[in-house]
Amino acid sequence: MPGTQCGRWAAYDVLVIGAGPAGEHAAGRLAGGGLRVAVVEKELVGGECSYWGCIPSKTLIRPGDVLAAARRAPGAEQAVTGPLGSAAAFAQRDRRDRGWRDG
Repeated sequence: MPGTQCGRWAAYDVLVIGAGPAGEHAAGRLAGGGLRVAVVEKELVGGECSYWGCIPSKTLIRPGDVLAAARRAPGAEQAVTGPLGSAAAFAQRDRRDRGWRDG
């Protein structure tokens, strides 16, 4: 509640719990409106989607999308041979989705 005096949190007007997309948006809007905002997140800032959900999934989907698009493109379809390299796709996902830490 704005203006509530509660120990170390007294320096803030608003406490946003969760730094996923919604929390980041809310904190930005509140701070933009002149409020003093603190954000608390038990995992990584950015939330589940950025690190474990949406982004890693899209990293796996992209190679198939690119391969399918090339096979539909006149002039490029003949150059595309062989299957999708699933091991390479998983390795790319793992390279992009490891070692995350805040701070």
